[in-house]
Amino acid sequence: MADTKQDFGTVIGADAFFKGELRFESAAMLLGEFEGSISAKGLVHVAKGATCNATVEASDIEVEGLINGNVTAHERIDLKPNGTVKGDITAARMSMADGASIDGHIRIGPAVNGKSSSKTEVKPQASSASSQNSGGSAKPGLATASSNKS
Repeated sequence: MADTKQDFGTVIGADAFFKGELRFESAAMLLGEFEGSISAKGLVHVAKGATCNATVEASDIEVEGLINGNVTAHERIDLKPNGTVKGDITAARMSMADGASIDGHIRIGPAVNGKSSSKTEVKPQASSASSQNSGGSAKPGLATASSNKS
């Protein structure tokens, strides 16, 4: 975790307001307000008091302030005390401190970011008259899950 401003290639100051699309090759810290979308190959840190009305996609995301929008962390999202996400979270890993809050759906695990080599497919099970008449277990509309490795 980066503790000082010197660790960040880009810092958006507390008195700044940006609207649009931001892309970063390394770490970025938001101290002010941003509206739009953020994409980063490194860490995005939304500091305490900062407001981010945006979709955020990054390798790692740290939230001490507020994010209004869906977030995708390819590696990890870390919600600090008083950090808030109002939107859906998709991440390989997540940590959440006491006092942090989420208002949205959460999908956590390596498979949610396409890192798993197996796919789960749900198919309706075929029903046949012979299995229904002979006391078989096939029922119309019953779905079974199977794992297919690609």
